[in-house]
Amino acid sequence: MDEKRTILFVTSNSGKLDEARLALNPFGLNIESFRFNEEFTKIEEIQSSELRHVAKDKLRKAVTIVNNSSNKLGVMVEDAGFFIDELDGFPGVYSSYVHETLGIQGIIKILTGIENRDACFKCVIGIHLDDEELFFEGECKGQVSGKAVGTNGFGYDPIFIPDEGNGRTFAEMNSKEKQKFSHRGKAMEALRAYLQQRNQSPTSNQCSES
Repeated sequence: MDEKRTILFVTSNSGKLDEARLALNPFGLNIESFRFNEEFTKIEEIQSSELRHVAKDKLRKAVTIVNNSSNKLGVMVEDAGFFIDELDGFPGVYSSYVHETLGIQGIIKILTGIENRDACFKCVIGIHLDDEELFFEGECKGQVSGKAVGTNGFGYDPIFIPDEGNGRTFAEMNSKEKQKFSHRGKAMEALRAYLQQRNQSPTSNQCSES
């Protein structure tokens, strides 16, 4: 394994890890999961209305925790949210907590009888590379479905119908299909393009030292 092409993704979400690998592995980048231990079971998130602020704080904490990975290309974190127009962007940055407490059926119940089903997923990827903090964003607009459909994906995928998805929810798509439209896929695309520009992609024979 080439450590200089390895990005350490600090996340406990296996779904996010799989999507990151799907997006970046084909371009010669290895995505390795950071293994939390008894001392560090997770990264505590700050309370903020902005995903970027949360991602920035998470990245700095992640770099502190991962103090022995200087041989890696970079350390990466991600923060995402599900924003529903009719609810003034709720659950937004609180999406994970709301999913654990209300669940997707709770969201469906809240929107019962409401015509405006507009919503979007937003994602911010933060990466620490060559002592520099970099951030890449992605957004996917769509609609909240009236019922949960599909068994793939994770989180709110069964109730989100992307505008570009032929009327299917994310949970009805396979990983590669979802990657084409998703907020995370778009953020990963921006990250990949940046790394290619820095001669970090396999299209170049050079590799910057981290």
